[in-house]
Amino acid sequence: MQRDGEGEANPIGTELVFEDEHVRVWRIVLEPGEEAPWHTHALDYTSVSIEGDVIERGNADGTVDRIAVRPGAFSRWHQSTERHMLRNVGSTRFSNVIVEIKGLPISFGERPAAG
Repeated sequence: MQRDGEGEANPIGTELVFEDEHVRVWRIVLEPGEEAPWHTHALDYTSVSIEGDVIERGNADGTVDRIAVRPGAFSRWHQSTERHMLRNVGSTRFSNVIVEIKGLPISFGERPAAG
């Protein structure tokens, strides 16, 4: 299913659940203490939290963001970092769904204005 360079070398999620010519849908499921590998985002995406309480996002610049998970909350690509990994530091399972829009590349140097 994977095309245009995504897949084992750059897994955006822990499971690719759907792909067609327009979108690619990933799922991340992490039990407490588990990690999702480093990956780099190249396409416009939206992430929707399904369950969890606290995760850490390790960023390519060495910083670590601690994020309170709110089931049902969503974030857009420009609210994150281009290259990162995730670690479930909470006491419950973390899961989310990521929808990438094919053909809509992003540039973290040109983020949209807040608002």
